[in-house]
Amino acid sequence: MRVLVSRGFPVSLVDWGYRMQAYHGGCPADHLLQQTIITPDTYYSAVAEAAGVPFLPAGAFRPLVIGDLVLQFGDGEAGPLLIGIEEGKPVYVVAPDLEAVPDFIALLDRHPAFRASIRVTTPAAMRVALTVLRAPAGELEQRFPEMSARERVSPGQYSALSMLSLGFGCGLMLPLELQAFVFSLLVGLSCISTGLGRVASALHTAIPPLRDRIDPDLDDRAGHLALAGRSEDWPAYTVLVPLYREAAVVPGLVAALAGLDYPRDRLDIKFLVECDDHDTKAAFSGLLHSGMEVVVVPDGRPRTKPRALAYGLAAAQGEFVTIYDAEDRPEPDQLKKAVRRFRDSPESLACLQASLSIDNATDSFFTRQFAMEYAVLFDQMIPWFTSEGWAFPLGGTSNHFRRSALIACGGWDPYNVTEDADLGIRLARFGYDSAALNSTTFEEAPVTWKAWYAQRARWYKGWLQTCFVHLRDPRLFLRQSGLARTLPMSLLIGGSLVTLAVHPLFTLAMVGYVCGLWGLPPTEGIAAQMVVILSSLTFLVGYGATAFAGVTAAARRGIPLRLVDVVGIPVYWLCASLAFYRAVWDFVLRPHHWHKTTHGTARQRSLPGRRDLT
Repeated sequence: MRVLVSRGFPVSLVDWGYRMQAYHGGCPADHLLQQTIITPDTYYSAVAEAAGVPFLPAGAFRPLVIGDLVLQFGDGEAGPLLIGIEEGKPVYVVAPDLEAVPDFIALLDRHPAFRASIRVTTPAAMRVALTVLRAPAGELEQRFPEMSARERVSPGQYSALSMLSLGFGCGLMLPLELQAFVFSLLVGLSCISTGLGRVASALHTAIPPLRDRIDPDLDDRAGHLALAGRSEDWPAYTVLVPLYREAAVVPGLVAALAGLDYPRDRLDIKFLVECDDHDTKAAFSGLLHSGMEVVVVPDGRPRTKPRALAYGLAAAQGEFVTIYDAEDRPEPDQLKKAVRRFRDSPESLACLQASLSIDNATDSFFTRQFAMEYAVLFDQMIPWFTSEGWAFPLGGTSNHFRRSALIACGGWDPYNVTEDADLGIRLARFGYDSAALNSTTFEEAPVTWKAWYAQRARWYKGWLQTCFVHLRDPRLFLRQSGLARTLPMSLLIGGSLVTLAVHPLFTLAMVGYVCGLWGLPPTEGIAAQMVVILSSLTFLVGYGATAFAGVTAAARRGIPLRLVDVVGIPVYWLCASLAFYRAVWDFVLRPHHWHKTTHGTARQRSLPGRRDLT
């Protein structure tokens, strides 16, 4: 109470607390808290100050666990709770009962050496630590907090951004000709590098690889682990399917997963449904087959897909784990292909990424552009990266993991809204490999501008989160993942983000020049000539390479394109830039908000022609 008064708390209210103690018993703090005259944080921070120890607010600590055992001494929410080791000494947090506060302070006065190991918190903060932060969704943040996207930007990155902003401001003071040269150089390098990468991937994958062959007979002639036709010869496989407000697609989803060509008694299919999504839970009534169950994800924040996946991973029973979205239709033999590939590969292969293909491409301009993008990424870029041994960002579905590797690197980050891209990079940092799997999962693309825009903004926001997380310590990132393995992926992501950021400005400059609204600096200067050359190369290589890769990938997939789809690529890029600007806005104001993509809106889903892989 003396501490509270020293902070300016009215003495009359302290006297009121003591009068209530005389009338009703208890202690003065109890009455002040019950009447919300003071908050628990205010009171317990005063307790910490009186005891001479630090105060920890809610979310500032996590319990130290061994396996699933929390190292807590004492019952309830008082503690002590072991939260870490500092300089070889244990650190405990306590939330003493109100009646025990005098004894607690007296104990520390008698044994002042204890103060180095004690922290004080509130009972509510202790409750959060023992429930929410102990939950599977807190796994990554607890074990590898430096790789969590809970905090947007590190202090060092704030300083770097400030320096960049200062440099940009100084750059605006340069002569116009030099500004135009720097701008065209920045746009040119990003567009040309990503464009050449697309062409290289298209040429590299022009000759289809042999299909992964699943032989039902026992065959270990090559020295590989063989799998016989008996169900016990196949390992247990967990399929995680996160859903939220997806009642309409449940029947088709269950039917698609029931059609998987894998022994029923070795399948562990878990539908992850949020606790308040009663309609989706009800939609499963009478539909579940053996090996299927609905896992209810408890309430908590952030409400994201990776948070639900963390609960699914904690309940997973399989040696291998894969993820499907609500609208996914995987090829029936995909799990068997994944098992065979894992068995024939070293333990360092942690993830296989199946191809994703859009099966409602005929619905709209956006679905056809989406289908082209997916065909380029999953049929060209990722197979090319695999053949070169480079790391790549994963897709949000149909990635197959060794469960042991997934647990070793902390699982999914519930705070990252593109958990797939983040996990692909994190696997590389932990020394694991990822590879393309020669199998396809068909899914639907957003049909309308509104749905496409919301989903794309979430993706770009997640890319920003991923970049900031893994560049908190660039030297450590390079040491862990290796420059050769991650440089191509860094150029792919970084070049795409730069292109999205400057594309509208570049388009405005080019259109204005062609229409005669303004001219470039006099062409006799070398800087002006370089501007013309770089801008022309950017247009030809950037757009031309994208069109070439998109058309070849779409043709291989049997996706019907129109002339407007190819000519309209720059327009589609403008739409993507708008989504990127929205992503930057959301990254600043609500970084963990999840833009929900509504599934089941496709007008017509028909499987495109399959790749000729034989």
